[in-house]
Amino acid sequence: MWLLSTDRAELCYFSSPENVTGGYAVLSHTWGDNEETFQSIQDLTRRYSRRTRESPRSSGFVRSKVVRSCILAQEQGYQWIWNDTCCIDKTNSAELEEAIKSMFRWYSCAEVCFAYLADVPSECELAAPGSAFRNSRWHSRGWTLQELIAPSRLFFVSKDWRIIGDKSQLALLLEDVTGVWSKVLTHEVHYAAASVAQRMSWASKRSTSREEDEAYCLMGLFNVNMPTMYGEGRQAFQRLQHEIMKQSSDTSLFAWGSYIDSESENVTPLDAGDIHQRFYMPFQSQLYLLAPSPKSFCPTPFRAQFIRHTSLQRSILLQSRGKRRNETHRKPDPSVQRYPFGRGSPRFSATNDGVKFRFPIIKSRGLTIAVLWCDTAREHIGLLLHDDHRSKDSLHDPSSQQKYNTGYFFDRGSGVRRFSRLISLGRDLYNLRINGKEVRAPKWDDVLIAESPPPTKTEVAPSILYALNSIGGAGTPGPPFRLPLWLIGRLGAMGMELQPSFHPMPRHSLSMSVEFVDTTNMEGIRLVFGTCEHYSWHGREGKRLHWAKAMPLYPDSSHQRQSYNHVCSKHHVHDWPGLSKDFGDAKRTVQLSFFRQPTSSYTLVVHVQLEGRIYEGMKMRRVVDFPPRDSAGAH
Repeated sequence: MWLLSTDRAELCYFSSPENVTGGYAVLSHTWGDNEETFQSIQDLTRRYSRRTRESPRSSGFVRSKVVRSCILAQEQGYQWIWNDTCCIDKTNSAELEEAIKSMFRWYSCAEVCFAYLADVPSECELAAPGSAFRNSRWHSRGWTLQELIAPSRLFFVSKDWRIIGDKSQLALLLEDVTGVWSKVLTHEVHYAAASVAQRMSWASKRSTSREEDEAYCLMGLFNVNMPTMYGEGRQAFQRLQHEIMKQSSDTSLFAWGSYIDSESENVTPLDAGDIHQRFYMPFQSQLYLLAPSPKSFCPTPFRAQFIRHTSLQRSILLQSRGKRRNETHRKPDPSVQRYPFGRGSPRFSATNDGVKFRFPIIKSRGLTIAVLWCDTAREHIGLLLHDDHRSKDSLHDPSSQQKYNTGYFFDRGSGVRRFSRLISLGRDLYNLRINGKEVRAPKWDDVLIAESPPPTKTEVAPSILYALNSIGGAGTPGPPFRLPLWLIGRLGAMGMELQPSFHPMPRHSLSMSVEFVDTTNMEGIRLVFGTCEHYSWHGREGKRLHWAKAMPLYPDSSHQRQSYNHVCSKHHVHDWPGLSKDFGDAKRTVQLSFFRQPTSSYTLVVHVQLEGRIYEGMKMRRVVDFPPRDSAGAH
């Protein structure tokens, strides 16, 4: 590892953290523009050390963050400091990969970590509601999670480089801000004592600049090692879960997604056969065993208390040992049930056709449920399974194993459907219940579960692009609207995935509804585009042909009526000043605007900007920006 000398800001190589005499400090921070690099430090060292013998630190050319961190570490008595911007040669792919894999260890072995908060003043009242400390960008970045947990000593530093608190003293406040247990922060409890789902929840509200880093920044927290392959996208998080499965039997890895409380809600399932036909629904990712990202584990009142069911496993182990110890002195009592479902423990492994499970399976009231060995400290959890109707192998080969997907639709009355992936099974593992009624005893069985969507499903849904970008009315010079791919990608980077649907309107008109939904917190937007049947593409009337509207989507917006119609006086695009109109309120504002496609005056190109308190927070956490319409190609 490369370290900076605090007195001169020169780089020196050490083969391991243990070889650094006197120890070293580390700097944790969020990156800004024009950060110092490995090459720039080396260039300054050659320029000043060899010719003028002046130290790079005092040359005036080393950027302030490096200089101030060196001064702070030196004042604390440390000769060396590690800074990820300039202590890694990122032009060397082997060194970069080694650094990513070793970073958790480097932070763990540091004598002290300085967390520089560039957006927090030294006079900040840290615990105050809405304080700069609570809202610091440092708390929302993926890589800083390990930098919070790994070091034994961590000091927070304000933007003017004053120490404003340490991790141990602020543990309760940090638990409130980040979700990480205070006793984990004080190192009274090892971070591995938290279940997989709990540790994932700590990362669920954090974001990274590169999609792959969502997985890579968690390797140390789960004690796994895997190659880094930038460019693989979300596949990195799938590989991380595979590695976790190899090393852990913690079934909370699969306890994510929507949940139905069988004690208080109707659990009569609807036919699951058409689920895959509804590829536009916002629950697509929940049909599979593995989560698409850490955000799927975002804490909710239900999911916040996930723990591994170690109490059951420990009691079984102790009973088993006690039996062996005493069996020569007395006969075991046959009335004592030592295992809830008979002898066995959950097993799972990845195959080329899904994940093979050996789990207790319940088949009752039209439901198939895998009993997960984890709970919420209130109730036990089951994973809902339904037959994968797309799997045709069993039709041609009766010996092939039936594959399952996860989740069901449930009828909530009045035609309202709800999709759920998990279900509560009551408090007593020996007497599982649904709707307050005891269910048939689970039996151990081997099942095969589809682990993730096929590659074609991860691409942009073709039907919505074809409909928006290709379909035009009779006699028109092209499609009325075009939805740019970059805009779909930008909304996806914000966590809002495309959920298209097509709704035909009366003759000579066209209507298309497009939804972008973040299924973690059900925040999203609905865009509706259409052509007005009262106007035709002839002469000057054609200028008022296009209409559009937008609607913010959020958990409490389900009561809003879904209308695919329009009001001519409000929704005709060419009547909007500058072809732009705002929808929503101060919390969530969708600015929907258009510009003409250069090759066709008839086709309008869609542009969206998201504003308001809720959307601004989402953009900040994901580090996503939406350019103004003029920068996006308007003429």
